[in-house]
Amino acid sequence: MKIVVIIPTYNEKENMERMIPVLEKEVFLKVNNHEMQILVADDKSPDGTAEVVERYMKEYKNIHLLEGIKEGLGVAYARAMRYAMDKMQAGAVIEFDADFQHDPNDIPRLIAAMDEGYDYVIGSRYIKGGSVPANWGFHRKFLSKVGSLVARIVWWNFSIHDMTAGLKLTKTEYLKKVDLEHLYSKYFAYKLHILHDVVKLGAKVKEIPVDFHDREIGASKISQKESLESLYVVLRLRFDDSKRVISFLFVGGTGFIIQVAATAISIRLGFAQYIATMIGAEIAILSNFLLNNAWTFGDTKKLKQQGGFLARLLKFNIASLASIGIQGLVVYLAVGALGENLLILGYSLHTSIAILFPTIIFIVLPLNYIIYNKIIWKTQYLKDNPIKE
Repeated sequence: MKIVVIIPTYNEKENMERMIPVLEKEVFLKVNNHEMQILVADDKSPDGTAEVVERYMKEYKNIHLLEGIKEGLGVAYARAMRYAMDKMQAGAVIEFDADFQHDPNDIPRLIAAMDEGYDYVIGSRYIKGGSVPANWGFHRKFLSKVGSLVARIVWWNFSIHDMTAGLKLTKTEYLKKVDLEHLYSKYFAYKLHILHDVVKLGAKVKEIPVDFHDREIGASKISQKESLESLYVVLRLRFDDSKRVISFLFVGGTGFIIQVAATAISIRLGFAQYIATMIGAEIAILSNFLLNNAWTFGDTKKLKQQGGFLARLLKFNIASLASIGIQGLVVYLAVGALGENLLILGYSLHTSIAILFPTIIFIVLPLNYIIYNKIIWKTQYLKDNPIKE
């Protein structure tokens, strides 16, 4: 496999003078069965970083230089990732700093984990065996540790311990499906967006412990502003993930009101309660289909792959027969066991009306959400295309 080590640079002349020989003469010699390449993404460094790289390119044929304007770390990485995939046919990319905060000798360890079958390997500071510099002040440690913890809580993902790690290996079969042109951050928080999407795509993740070092030359580029932007990215991605569920629940609530009204009317027209319940369910299903098709799953642009409107409506009804049958059965059993009416808070209600709410909340809604995602609108098609919300 061709593995591209991406190194973004801006005024890293002295570091690149030292880094390239370490990679070429020491680290890459430890990697077997893979073709190692270096891609330096330089943002027009005024200190002559590009000239250093060009000099080494004459000596080593696996070094590439990609220049661009200075727009932020995230922009540089995204540009380099696209280049590595489109122009270099990379099978995996490694995000790597030029400043020796990442230990070059961790690169073979990332690759070894990939060779074990993992798709996304994270160099983690916050698992057993990992560390951050002992001389970091409380403020720096707090921002790093708490920032990662906030992402874990907000995304409800406790299997990954270091959400803000910068040293990572990603298989390009997953990276190709990430919308690199529309990341929510141009700076450090880009890594959170990519991590979120790669995990969402189902990549097999492993963390390996690494020691994170202080810069030996130059100053750290992290700022409090970028920490706040990381929080923004975490919250926005959480909202994006929740939008479909929120709209689905709103549509479901609307459908419930319609169903109760239709069921009550059907009972007044003389239908048995379990029949009236199924009539109300069918009317609610028609309402839910129209609203979900236009709103909840309106971002599934490839609806034509699922057939035309009438075909989806028919499939929707067939798939929803299970929920109609469940509701009819529950009401039939409840009426048989409890009678035609129930006294609740001093009010007499039809048993079918009283039993509908818990039945829909605990059985029908979860079942329908799975059916809608997997059968009607097939939102997993996103796994075959860049993620765009």
